Amino acid sequence: MASLRADSEKCCGCRICEMACSMVHLGLFNPRKAFLRIEMDRLPVPGTKTSEIDVPIICLQCNPAPCAEACPEGAIEKAATGAWVVDREKCTGCGLCVDACSFGMIAVEGREGFARKCDLCDGRPSCVAHCPTGALAF
Repeated sequence: MASLRADSEKCCGCRICEMACSMVHLGLFNPRKAFLRIEMDRLPVPGTKTSEIDVPIICLQCNPAPCAEACPEGAIEKAATGAWVVDREKCTGCGLCVDACSFGMIAVEGREGFARKCDLCDGRPSCVAHCPTGALAF
């Protein structure tokens, strides 16, 4: 199965990936709503490595996936793309999956009240397609 990979050496901190993700999934440009994030150190000290200034944090599509294992409804299932996806019909919004993810890559928010996470855009990740430096790969 293909996977999403991040190279923090190449990340310039532009956050275009977050914008593309939020636009594709939610129809708005809001990096806080993206299913990945760029952690930034805007006050690096001398000696800080380039790879520690802008760090892409992505869903690793863990196997086994703690988020899926924590779901009492079985609402997080593996898709053909290799991504763990949330079945909105099964999800009750309990948040146990959020607690189980060590990387903070799943959230329950919005009016709908169901979990949201990276689904690899059905095998064509928008974050990868729009990354100008090649820091993200699939």
